[in-house]
Amino acid sequence: MGKGMSIRNFVKSGINIVCIVFIILNFALKYAHLSFLDGDVLFVPVIAGLVFFLFFLKREKLFSLFVQFRLFTALTLLFIVYYIFLDPLKDESLVYLVSKTLLFMMFALFMALNTDEYKRKCLKGLAILILIGLVYGSFSQTVDSETFRLSFGFMNANSAGTLAAIAFGIILQNKFFRKIIAIPAMIYLTYVVLMTGSRAALIVYVVAWFFSDLRKIPAYKYLLLLLPLLLLLPYFISYIGSMDANNSISRLMASISGKENIFRNREYAYGWGLKTFEDELMRGHGLARYGWTDPKFSNNNITSNPHNGYLGLGIMMGVVFGAIFIFILFWNCVKYAIDFFRNKREELRTYLFIVISILITAFVESYLIGINELMTSLFWCCVANIQFDYYIKSRVELHTGENSYAHVYE
Repeated sequence: MGKGMSIRNFVKSGINIVCIVFIILNFALKYAHLSFLDGDVLFVPVIAGLVFFLFFLKREKLFSLFVQFRLFTALTLLFIVYYIFLDPLKDESLVYLVSKTLLFMMFALFMALNTDEYKRKCLKGLAILILIGLVYGSFSQTVDSETFRLSFGFMNANSAGTLAAIAFGIILQNKFFRKIIAIPAMIYLTYVVLMTGSRAALIVYVVAWFFSDLRKIPAYKYLLLLLPLLLLLPYFISYIGSMDANNSISRLMASISGKENIFRNREYAYGWGLKTFEDELMRGHGLARYGWTDPKFSNNNITSNPHNGYLGLGIMMGVVFGAIFIFILFWNCVKYAIDFFRNKREELRTYLFIVISILITAFVESYLIGINELMTSLFWCCVANIQFDYYIKSRVELHTGENSYAHVYE
């Protein structure tokens, strides 16, 4: 028993280091000043995670992990079936299949072996990491080369804005910092969301408020709180909209008024992506073609990103397997969301906020299918925690009928 527990503790310590290094490297890959880094650097923590997983199997049964993380199991089996029977790029796609499976295993181990307290500390660390990166980016300001929007040190202004909105939500929804620190931090993150000009980030920002403690306020108090804000809103919009910058408010208002196409700078990528999808409607182009459009459909033989995670799934796997993937994912996420609001599962609030936010922003970014994309990693990591929480909850209710499940971790 002692030896088994020592192996478990060894795997727990190792996988914690591996996951933290993986997220930090993922973050670094989005930073303009670290452009010398290549996505292949992520293979180091992933392979290390595989080593710890093999140690884990000395004490645990693989089947148990499959049951605990049944959503990951279902999606992995879907990938495997598609790969065997339809994938036209067997050698290239094998790399994606193995990488995605290893990521699922790594996130599953991380969430299965750690307590809620440690997971919350990781959320706090993520918010601090994003905040430090954005503050540093403010002093080494970069401008998005395509849209001339502020990108706060990141390669892409939309990434900076979305990360700022996620950090805002983490701070707002948790008591990690004293108000004297939290309030200035949230004001600064709001400034970043606005000045990156990302409409997707603005949506995540609104979702962050929706998942905050404001949900607990009685309806009449909520309306009283909104009243002064609504009175000030026209003046705020007028001020921000008149600023000489491509900020989120001015771009959103331009889209609503029809002055600017809401899909400006994306309409070509969407068009190329749709043609690529229709070109291999049933079979798909292969797992290796994640975040890809066929150059033959572009004007200048350009390989682009479809900037839509759902369309990207269709390009990869075809309409049938892509639809099955989306159905399985949404079916589970809807169940999680309904149960969260019905039973007030406060410990899952921030994780569900991140999951819902990325499901929404996946309509304008390829966030669901990448293997070296920070948002994708955050999404599946949060999904892993929610899966494990519901598995433990069902086990406890089945065997004890109790509300607490701390003893299951022993």
